Amino acid sequence: MINFSLKTLPNGIRVITAPLTQSEAVAVLILVGIGGRYESEDKSGISHFLEHVFFKGSKNYPTAQDLAKKLDGLGANYNAFTSEEYTGFYIQSAANDFSSSLNVLSDMFLNPLFPEAEVEREKGVIIEEANMRRDVPQIHVQVLSQEQMFPGSALGRDLIGTPQTVKSISREDISSYFEKGYLPRSMAIVISGNPKDENWLSPTEKIFSSGKEGEPVAYQEYRPEGVREKVVEELRKVDQTHFVLSTLTFPKTDQRRYALSLLAAILAGGMSSRLFSEIRDRRGWAYYVKADLGTYHDTGCLSFSVGVKKDKLEDSVKLILEQIEQIKKDGPQEEELERSKANLRGHLALSLEGSLEVASFLAEELLYEKEIRQPEAIIESLGKVQKEEIRDLTREIFGSGRTGLALISSESKKGKLKELF
Repeated sequence: MINFSLKTLPNGIRVITAPLTQSEAVAVLILVGIGGRYESEDKSGISHFLEHVFFKGSKNYPTAQDLAKKLDGLGANYNAFTSEEYTGFYIQSAANDFSSSLNVLSDMFLNPLFPEAEVEREKGVIIEEANMRRDVPQIHVQVLSQEQMFPGSALGRDLIGTPQTVKSISREDISSYFEKGYLPRSMAIVISGNPKDENWLSPTEKIFSSGKEGEPVAYQEYRPEGVREKVVEELRKVDQTHFVLSTLTFPKTDQRRYALSLLAAILAGGMSSRLFSEIRDRRGWAYYVKADLGTYHDTGCLSFSVGVKKDKLEDSVKLILEQIEQIKKDGPQEEELERSKANLRGHLALSLEGSLEVASFLAEELLYEKEIRQPEAIIESLGKVQKEEIRDLTREIFGSGRTGLALISSESKKGKLKELF
C-alpha cells in the first residue's frame, strides 16, 4: 500500500505527498493535463516544443546553463515528457536537497522566460530529434500505426509535429499556449521520497498558492471512424521488415482494462508469451516481439510490434492472427492466464520501487481516476479476471473494421497482406 495524502489548494492545484522513509531520494513531479491531442493542426508539436523551452531559462536562472549547473550541482535526475494527454516535469534529487529542487522546478514552471533566440535555436534541435526518430524504423513505424488507427484525429498526429509546424511556432505562440493551457485546475504536484523531517506541503502551498484562473482546455474529442486502410506501408532500404498490428479498444478507465492487460501479456508480454515463443524462440524470425497498450480518456489501442526477416512477414502476420483466433475460440489456457496475472503483479511491484516511479503512478492515477487506486486493488482486479472474459474481449476488439497493419519494408507487400484481413 502506498501511503499518501492529497490536498487541493484554493486555486485548484492538487498536491500529493507520499513519504517513502526507506528511500534516500525525493522526486518532485508536476503533471499538467494537456498534451498533443489538445493542439490545433497548424500548431502540431507545440506541447513538446514547450516542454523543451521550459529548460531555457527562468527568472532566477536566466539561461539554460544556469539551470543545468544548478541541477547538475545537486547530482539531480531531471527531465520532462509529453504525451497525447499530459505533459510532465520532474526533478529527483537527494532527499536533503528537496528545497533546492522545489525552488528550481517552481521557478522554471511559474517564471519561464522563453527567450526568443532560444526558441528559434530549439527549432533545429526538435527537427533533428524528428529526423533521428524517422531514421529508426522501429520508432517511425509506430507513428505510421498511430496515424492509421486514428485517422483525421489529433491522436493520429506525431507528438513532435512536422518540420513545417515546428518552424512556424513562434515565441508568442508558446507563451499563449502556456497561458491558456497551464492552469492550476489542470495541474497536479506529486512529491515522493524521504521527507527527512521536512514539511513538504507548507513550502509547496506557499509557492503555488496563486495562479491564473480559467477553465481547463478541452481536448479534441475522438469520433470513431474505424480503420480506413487495413494495410499502410512505407518503402525504404531496411535489412528487416518492421510492422505493428493494432486494434482499437476502449477508454483508459473501462473496467475491461484488466482483461485487456492480461490479453496483451498472454500474447506478447514476455519471453514465455505466445508470440515471443512462436516467432522468436521456435522459428528465429525476429529479435523483438512486444505488446503495447495506448489508452486515452475516450478510446484506446492494443498493438503488437515485430521486427522480422523480410521473407517471413506474411508468415508472422498469419501466425499472430492464428493465435488471436485461438483465443477468440477457446480463451487462454488456465496456466498461461495465472502466469500472466503473476507477471503483471510482479511488473507492478517493480514499477513502484523508487520515488520517481511512485510519483508518476500517483500523478497518472490522479489525472484519470475518480479515486486513486492502490496497487493492491489493481492486483485484486486482475486476479478476478476469468478466461471467458478474455475470450469475449478478444472477439469484441478484433472485430471488423477495428484492426490494421502498418509496416516499413524494402519491397511492397500491401496487396498480399490485405487478403489476410
